[in-house]
Amino acid sequence: MYEPAVPQPTPVRTLATVRSSAECRFEATFHNAPIGIAHVAPNGDFLAVNDQFAKITGHSREALLKHGFPQITHPDDLGTDLDNVEALLTGERDRYCMAKRYVRPDGDVVWVNLTVALMRDEEGQPDYFISVIEDISEVRRARTEATRDPLTGLLNRRGLADRLRETRLGAFRDEAPFALVYLDLDRFKQVNDALGHARGDACLKAATEALGGLLRAGDLFARIGGDEFLLILQDCGPDAAVQRVAHFEAAIESIQVSPGWQMGGSFGFVTVRPDDPRSDSQLIDAADIAMFAVKRARCAGR
Repeated sequence: MYEPAVPQPTPVRTLATVRSSAECRFEATFHNAPIGIAHVAPNGDFLAVNDQFAKITGHSREALLKHGFPQITHPDDLGTDLDNVEALLTGERDRYCMAKRYVRPDGDVVWVNLTVALMRDEEGQPDYFISVIEDISEVRRARTEATRDPLTGLLNRRGLADRLRETRLGAFRDEAPFALVYLDLDRFKQVNDALGHARGDACLKAATEALGGLLRAGDLFARIGGDEFLLILQDCGPDAAVQRVAHFEAAIESIQVSPGWQMGGSFGFVTVRPDDPRSDSQLIDAADIAMFAVKRARCAGR
């Protein structure tokens, strides 16, 4: 006689079971994630960090839990970080991302991409931050190498292009002019031909150091060719540019190539107002033309 199968009762998953499984998955995700994760109190103290967060920052979990993120944040990045935190606490934003630096115990610096979100309790009050970090030091290093001159450490042509765009945006925002100065070292080929490229390299470094010591906060300095340099002087009108270029000329002429042989340089500049319609390349060309006019006049006067 056929007897129908009796369905077996499905195990009932209690709320406690479901919650326990979710907690286990969360713990596994938190501790085994390939990125750094931390829970941070509203006052900045670390509440929990995973192993990857400790590995990236170079601080042990025990050490991190004794302090807060301000203690390991690079001083130059702390202000921006705290401003973003305040924006979360006031409800102005619900999350933020930034590139920042942590300082490791040995003094080395690690660059990270930081994403932070604020969790609130049932009453809507700030409870804790979830901070996620990813090590971008290699990316930053490659980007720096791509935008820097290996000999002098100055910006190269590519790096200058990026910063010139930023400068023009800042000038428009602040309604302040800036000066673009073009420098071509005089008779530099003769230095290489007569004294060798090693001496020529030394002269380029000396020029970099001499002019670098005259720059002000916000100014930019780039080497865009063999013996060609560009300087961006912030908040600098025509009269101020003339004075500063005179100081630059004196600094270059103080460099001794060899006994009885002083270095020289031809400078040309343009001042740029916030509403200047010329493109970036047109501005550089204009400064180059101004420099060439100075060089030609100097040669004609000899």
